[in-house]
Amino acid sequence: MLLLLACSAFCSMSETAYFSLSQTERRALAEKGKLGILALRLLDHPERLLNSLLFGNLFVNLVYFTLASIIAFQLSNKGEHNLAFGIGIGSLMIVIVLCDILPKNLSVLAPQFFVLWTSVLVTFLVRTLQPVLSPLSFLNVISRRLFFSNFTPEPYLQVGDLERAVALSGNDAALLKREQRSLQHIVSLSDMEAAELMRPRSWLKTFRPPISFEQVMNELNGTLPKSGYCLLTEPDSEEIVSALCLTRLTATSLETAWDEQFEDVICVPWSASVAEVFDRLQQTDHKVAVVVNEFGETIGIITIDDIIAMLFTREQGRSRRLLNRRELKLIDNNCWQLTNLTSLRTLERKFNVSFRNYSSSTIGGLLREILERFPRTGDVCQIETLQFRVIDTDDDYGLVVEQRI
Repeated sequence: MLLLLACSAFCSMSETAYFSLSQTERRALAEKGKLGILALRLLDHPERLLNSLLFGNLFVNLVYFTLASIIAFQLSNKGEHNLAFGIGIGSLMIVIVLCDILPKNLSVLAPQFFVLWTSVLVTFLVRTLQPVLSPLSFLNVISRRLFFSNFTPEPYLQVGDLERAVALSGNDAALLKREQRSLQHIVSLSDMEAAELMRPRSWLKTFRPPISFEQVMNELNGTLPKSGYCLLTEPDSEEIVSALCLTRLTATSLETAWDEQFEDVICVPWSASVAEVFDRLQQTDHKVAVVVNEFGETIGIITIDDIIAMLFTREQGRSRRLLNRRELKLIDNNCWQLTNLTSLRTLERKFNVSFRNYSSSTIGGLLREILERFPRTGDVCQIETLQFRVIDTDDDYGLVVEQRI
């Protein structure tokens, strides 16, 4: 019975350990040798792994309670009714505490450690039970198709569902304005291109390896870059290959090797939606995405902090985030000042015009596209009901837009 209890605890512990691994811990298993690779193979078939552990735990517990019941019946036949009752209750509590609660709590503390050292036994269990579970899985599929064939899977939450939630929340007094604004920002993630959110390449401070923390701070004059990240390029080019979040550095982390703390970056096309960029950052557990144009050249970066900040700020534009300036500033009747980074999406919402015929995402890019050169002071462009006038190419607020009624 002690052996059965140990087997039950092992199944409970393994179930929690394997399915509580984070994406980072799963990727790290590949570097742990043969045991790590063996564990990854088990995780490649999560349904088979879970079924084997649950079935093994169920079988062991069933045998254990059968033996406990036999002992209790024998004592009851001898007149030891109180002792028989105590064995029945005690065996149940032992299974709950020692074989379920305690092993699961312990495995959560160090899941990677338990996964590595149990991978051989779990593999043996899965292979042993496979001949038994395969027919049961087949019968399960057949029964579902025969008796529950009308059940259809519910679709995932779509962007349209969020849009309807925002629309219906207008008359809901319980929904705060901040919550409604956050929902609108979430919806905009799928419509906004990476080029609209990125930090432009010309605004970034990059370093070539090898470089130390002291050298970085000396070049930055002791201040952190606006992005919050130290960006490393390839030794022989300007392409960004790794990044380190300086805002999360601690005295303890500085004691370890400086180079080992840098993380690789991912590359995304300029036309990818911010939602896609966010998904890739989450799936790969990276914090920085390098935005490239159609020629494969780096044109900017997007950090996970930029996306999160966009979701919870009142104003989404890059002017507010990078320049601490408003996207549009009213200076007279039907006349506004704006920056080169003001997005065309903002102008579309404000003035009900369309810029779909242009490939640019900001007003600065739009003027360069129309003029076929860099804007100069005094340049004027007319687009539908809007007239743009360049007032200063050196100032952040270097443009004026007037709406002609």
